[in-house]
Amino acid sequence: MNIFAKIGELVIRLFDFIGMLILAIPKIPNKIRNVDTDNIKNKVDTEAIKDNISKIKKDSGIEDRISKFKDVSENSSFSEKIEYNENSISQLSGRFSSEEKEKTILLLQISSATFLVVSILYIFTFLSFALFAIIGFLIVAFILYLLFKRVKLMYSEDFNAYRDFFLMYVAVGIILILISNSSFLVSLFSFQFLPSFSVLFFAVILVMAIFVIFRIVHYRNYTFGTVVESGKRTAYVKVEYDIRSNVKPDIYLVENEINAKEGEIVKIQIEEKLLSKNGNKPVKIIKE
Repeated sequence: MNIFAKIGELVIRLFDFIGMLILAIPKIPNKIRNVDTDNIKNKVDTEAIKDNISKIKKDSGIEDRISKFKDVSENSSFSEKIEYNENSISQLSGRFSSEEKEKTILLLQISSATFLVVSILYIFTFLSFALFAIIGFLIVAFILYLLFKRVKLMYSEDFNAYRDFFLMYVAVGIILILISNSSFLVSLFSFQFLPSFSVLFFAVILVMAIFVIFRIVHYRNYTFGTVVESGKRTAYVKVEYDIRSNVKPDIYLVENEINAKEGEIVKIQIEEKLLSKNGNKPVKIIKE
């Protein structure tokens, strides 16, 4: 018997077992009804069980312990409970490592770019509508999952910026499809030698619009980091990915004129580099 025959036999046995389970399900209610509950009650000595439980309570003193625990819990103030909950929520973002955060952002970047590419492929009829709808739905669902289940915990204070940035790329793909179906809009910027280039022209315009809108609404010229080593006038600070200031995760050497100590979370001024692939550069620790 070769390996394929063995696999086939295992598959047949599996489906046979599943079929037996399906056939047995309708019989379960009848079997439950036929159970003689009176006979079970007669066999169980409930009075003896109650006596044993009361003896265990007296010997262990468990009732006294429960009453003390209730007194302590009732005396604890409501504000202390709220403070605990707030602290636990604020510490949720700390459970993710820098590598996990960087990987999540990378997946979001790839997913949003993929949706844009898939939309353009559909516009140029390389994909059917059914295939585009399936792929597009899966990509958008994955983006929403990363945003609301991961990024919202990792960057709770700046979540709106991350949400708007990546969902705007999804909106660009949808807008491009609407534009391609409008002969009037396409004719406004038609190219005689390459008619389909008009769609790419609109894509560039929309991407530039996203950059401008995001910069107006969410951009800031500073970021935050943790001091890992402090000197007299300089310090090494660890900075996480910051989409609002366009700073990449790394350890940077910055000016430290306020004498920030090791372990402190500090506000850091950045130096803007518009065309740099490494993003903006943190340069100086400033007062909050």
